[in-house]
Amino acid sequence: MSHFPTGASARRLVASVQKLERTLTTAGLPRFMARLPVCWLCWHYCRMLDQKTASMKRIAVKFDRWGPSIREISPVAQEKQEMLDLDHSMRTDIEFTKNTMMELRDYCTDIGRMFEQLGYESAGLKRRQAALVQVLEASCASASRMQEALTRHDEAVLARLRAEADSAAAAAARALVSG
Repeated sequence: MSHFPTGASARRLVASVQKLERTLTTAGLPRFMARLPVCWLCWHYCRMLDQKTASMKRIAVKFDRWGPSIREISPVAQEKQEMLDLDHSMRTDIEFTKNTMMELRDYCTDIGRMFEQLGYESAGLKRRQAALVQVLEASCASASRMQEALTRHDEAVLARLRAEADSAAAAAARALVSG
């Protein structure tokens, strides 16, 4: 995954683009031509956002598919004691993915601020940012629902196992008393 500039790197990029723009203006180019590096940078980020949005949509589709599947197979899996996530690794992986998506959302916001610092506005960039943020937030919500389904499943399986263990212990105690 290519990274978006954040923090210090974004400030350096803004400073470099502003310096280039000043140099081009000082060299005698008209203002609209001196702004071409900013336009190109915006075009570049728009392409990146398009790629990220497409990638995040694919992930969102997977979360949307997996969540209902988990809820659907959960009763059967409980009976067979399958899909138990005692070490929480599945939920941890999902949480890591959600955190990564939220970082990407923050990067997207940083890009908007960077262009604001450059005094550049682009309706296309804003639309792409909004689309990416929408996909990311929907994906995170779907991932959270999937985590909740896994938690409910594990709790049900563990309750069933405890009940079976209690029943077996009670039967063993009765056997000791009567035997």
